[in-house]
Amino acid sequence: MVNDSELKEFEGIKNVKIVDGKKVFNCTMCGKCCYFREDKNITKEDEQKYYDYMYSKYGILYLAPLSDITINVWPEEAEKLRRIAIEKGVDVKLRPKRAVYDEKNNELIILDYFIDHDVCPFFDKKKRTCGVYDDRPLICRAFPLLSTKTTGNCEYKLFDTNEYAEEQTEAKKLEKMVDFQKKIIQEMITSEKIKIPDSIDSSMMEHIIKDAKIKELRIMYDALK
Repeated sequence: MVNDSELKEFEGIKNVKIVDGKKVFNCTMCGKCCYFREDKNITKEDEQKYYDYMYSKYGILYLAPLSDITINVWPEEAEKLRRIAIEKGVDVKLRPKRAVYDEKNNELIILDYFIDHDVCPFFDKKKRTCGVYDDRPLICRAFPLLSTKTTGNCEYKLFDTNEYAEEQTEAKKLEKMVDFQKKIIQEMITSEKIKIPDSIDSSMMEHIIKDAKIKELRIMYDALK
């Protein structure tokens, strides 16, 4: 059973529920996770080290500063959110987050996006409800889990990642997506379907942004089969 000392609540909604005799996380619907922008407290030097590692290891470019980046949105999810935004009359800015540059075909292949807002434009602040709940991104479905072993910044989270139900299922999907994406990129490089430059300096990056053809790597449905 759950001790009262273990419980937190927001306006009467407890952060714990019992499912099949097991204590699991219960969202209090506080809405704070819909306020995206936060201080990541990372130095420019550490940021550059991270960029260099991701490029040398996977050929992945970051198209925005880490301080700008909010939640991850896969290309398939971005397409759906844009359509819903038009239907609902919502102004949503989806900004490319990561990409791979193929110099063989002069293509910038977008891997994912992020919602470029301080607060999610689909969030109803008065009702504290999500306007795209049934179509919300995987990262939202998994939160406060960021992976099956790590948690994000939630005031009401449980620290034992085993004490999650639906969120664990979605976190596993996220991990599967990330692993599958890296595998596909490596396969394209190995088979010489694409060619990644050894390095990309700022002037080359300007040329890429200006002149490269834009495409997306859409793998979500294959990864989650």
